[in-house]
Amino acid sequence: MVAQADAVHAAVAAAENGDFAAAEQKLLEVPPGHPVRALASLEVRFLRGEKVAGQALELARSVPGYGSAWGFAVVAARHERDARGALTAARRAAELQPDGGWGKLAAELEGTLTATLLSEGSGLLQGGNPPGALARAREALEVNPNAPGARILAVRALLALHDIRAAAELVPGLPDTPDGLELKGSVAEALGQWDLAVDFYSRMPADDPRRCAQLVAARRQLRLTNAPPYLSEAVAASPLLRRGLAAIVAWESPALAAKANGSVPVFEDVVPLQEARDVVTVARAGVMPGDPIAHRFNPEGRVSPRELAATLERLGRVLGKPAPRWCSDGESGCLKLPEVVDGESAMALVRRVSGGGGDPCAQR
Repeated sequence: MVAQADAVHAAVAAAENGDFAAAEQKLLEVPPGHPVRALASLEVRFLRGEKVAGQALELARSVPGYGSAWGFAVVAARHERDARGALTAARRAAELQPDGGWGKLAAELEGTLTATLLSEGSGLLQGGNPPGALARAREALEVNPNAPGARILAVRALLALHDIRAAAELVPGLPDTPDGLELKGSVAEALGQWDLAVDFYSRMPADDPRRCAQLVAARRQLRLTNAPPYLSEAVAASPLLRRGLAAIVAWESPALAAKANGSVPVFEDVVPLQEARDVVTVARAGVMPGDPIAHRFNPEGRVSPRELAATLERLGRVLGKPAPRWCSDGESGCLKLPEVVDGESAMALVRRVSGGGGDPCAQR
């Protein structure tokens, strides 16, 4: 009724002026249990300084078509810094009162909340808490399913948790931005799909500092997938045997074959080996000599750090590369020999020497 509506307006006006007793008295003129009286009562309490956001949201949900209730819930929730509640209310208010400016406010709240969640999630991930980061990313996706940053954070967290399958499920939604392409490549790597990893990394901007190292590594792994099984065994070996080092040197230095101009050695102990051709190549090139008198290469001998160093020095000379500079205590920018030579460390050193001893991605 008009008189009751006037009483509501008078109650709120009295509260705005600080006369809460008059406000409560006026509200008695409105039927108890009526949504308008319930909303006005919450407004009066809000003006009194009480926290009513939770009750405002409950009221709005109980009368889902009451636009003013949703609008007040937005105000109360924002006042109490309840961004999630404010966003929920603003979205509903925008549906019921499209000309009330609630849509614009909902978009602002969505952006702010998403940014806050992503900032928190990134901090958690950097702090070594991938589960917490994933929770923030999923919450951000609930707020804004189209937020690329939320999907990127979720994939990073899943990779940190080694949940490759879940990460792969999110890949189709990643953008083709530098971060998105880098993550697509990382997931492809984790799945062993090196051809896809190469494709993704190659599409990153040329000036992206991550591109070169990841592209070089992915191309190398792609090449290794087509390598003979004995090479994979050599890379995984610890300690490394001489036949394995011969295979690694021949594989990582394909130019060595053109330098193998020496006499063909006769090593009786390598004839049945799969690595026999590689042994002949490194021996003819003078990189890994055997015993020409005894006609033996000693393929099962363990490679010592000293032998590895000598092999790499000869390799550099044959290829016309700078001589390796070995590290002493406290040095930097040098090559460090492992205490126990394994396949991975030997391959990394062979790669550095055959490539000139430098970083292939270093600025020239």
